[in-house]
Amino acid sequence: MRETNKRTNQPSTCTATALYTSLWPVVLTPLAYNGSTGAPPAWTLVATVIVALGALVAAFAWGQARYARRNQDVLEAGRRALDRASDPADTTAQTSAYPAHAAASPAADINREMEADLALARDFQLAYLNRPYPNIPETHYEGHLRLKFHHWYNPALALGGDFFDIMPLASDTAGVFIADVMGHGARSALITAILRTLLRDLKGQGRNARHYITQVNKSMCEIMRGFPQPLFASAFYFVPDTTSRVATFSTAGHPAPFHVRRSLGRLTRLSVPSPHGAALGIIPDESYTGGHIRLIDNDGFIFFTDGAYEAANAEGEEFGLSRMIEVIRACLYKDGPTIVKNIETAIRRFAGDTPLSDDICIVAVDVTTQSEETAKDV
Repeated sequence: MRETNKRTNQPSTCTATALYTSLWPVVLTPLAYNGSTGAPPAWTLVATVIVALGALVAAFAWGQARYARRNQDVLEAGRRALDRASDPADTTAQTSAYPAHAAASPAADINREMEADLALARDFQLAYLNRPYPNIPETHYEGHLRLKFHHWYNPALALGGDFFDIMPLASDTAGVFIADVMGHGARSALITAILRTLLRDLKGQGRNARHYITQVNKSMCEIMRGFPQPLFASAFYFVPDTTSRVATFSTAGHPAPFHVRRSLGRLTRLSVPSPHGAALGIIPDESYTGGHIRLIDNDGFIFFTDGAYEAANAEGEEFGLSRMIEVIRACLYKDGPTIVKNIETAIRRFAGDTPLSDDICIVAVDVTTQSEETAKDV
């Protein structure tokens, strides 16, 4: 999310609050300097970057230790990241990637340590997002609804502020959460780590979309209370129930997802009743509205962050929602993975050699009555 202003009890947040409020003065020390006071000393900048990266890894470790029993997928993501970092054949995560003749100096050692910490944090973030999707329902019978998931995640920097989570709420129900934290990089990734922990902490309330996003906002505002600079996250929460064949949803200042109704050849956007709630982390007592929709066999839902349609080419022209709609319409009857891949291809072709300036996250949810085995044969 680009850094623009948006308008937009708390169980088990004390540890997160203490961690975050103790770290923000150190992380943002260089920001206190301006043109009138001059640039901060070099050692302050170096120390601040090291502390910021260390804080990010510490936040991941805190969430991992606290919820180890309920979040084995987080532990598995950490193990995969550590395995990659220690793999001699994988030089992308090794400090040995530096030339052997590089001059040994304190600055070089600091740079190597920073690169190693950043690589580990990136690997952890990607491993968590790329973990296996849950089976919803746990046991599927032909003719009953089943959910299929797919995603594309592309951070603008080594670490991203966009993220999603797909949580099994019951054997037949999932909670699909997509969020876009203000900015990108280490600061935003630290917020995503804390926000992700809040999602799991409040998971027991997740079947009520409107109530759940309200509680997440209250908890996030509690954590951000001592922060002098506003940091917020837009979010959309979607709760499909394959037994009742109904999905409920709510939004916190986030773009509405696309609804692909293949049975009618129709493409629309999910509509949340006004007034739309503010982004998370701004107004503690914000009221959020909710909506609902019937789930029909062969339906599809495409969730996305603003980085997808704000991707720009060399002339500064943005990809835009109209191009996204054209891409989806051209493959309306294809499955979610194909639609997501076609959007990615179109964005990359449009941007050309211009680096993508914002994180991009796209999540597809397909609704089907076919079993996994039958779908593979089609």
